[in-house]
Amino acid sequence: MATKKSTKKSSGTVPAAPVVEKAAGAASVKEAPAPKVTLKTAAKPQLPIAPKPGVRYSDKDLTSFRTVIEKSKEDAMEELRMLRERLEDLTNSESAEESAIYSMHMAEQGSEAIEKEKTYAQIQRIQDYIRKLDEAMQRIQDKSYGICRMCGILIAKERLMAVPITTLSASYKIHQRCPEDGVDRIVAKNADALK
Repeated sequence: MATKKSTKKSSGTVPAAPVVEKAAGAASVKEAPAPKVTLKTAAKPQLPIAPKPGVRYSDKDLTSFRTVIEKSKEDAMEELRMLRERLEDLTNSESAEESAIYSMHMAEQGSEAIEKEKTYAQIQRIQDYIRKLDEAMQRIQDKSYGICRMCGILIAKERLMAVPITTLSASYKIHQRCPEDGVDRIVAKNADALK
């Protein structure tokens, strides 16, 4: 007995698993009816907007932000230096052990390889952070620092002090929409949950 396979597909539905039916001594496979499950489409992402005319932080505020960014960059450069020293130590210990009479156990070699990979990843992360700090310094030069790239409003000072590389207001970052009154406030998605 020949089995019949349906090739009908409907968009937006998820097909069910095939059902096996026994018919007069032979088994046949029949596709079960697909439940009507519609897939939701994501809302269109909001495009960045230009800052409103006259919206910017004062020169005094920009100077204080510059100080925070310079301190963050100093700390990041020190961390990068230490990570590079660690990587150099791992590489030097590996080459010293290769020349030894007794080689290192395979598990130890694997552990060192993982440590090197983690150190490389940390170096990459710090380098990206330093690049973003440099971009923030450029925005201070342009006097566009602290303006949300999605809403065109001033980002809350508290947020800029905590995350100096940010380009999004807390309102947009948390709620994925610009505040209706044009003021960035740092509030949780569910403020009742914090009580």
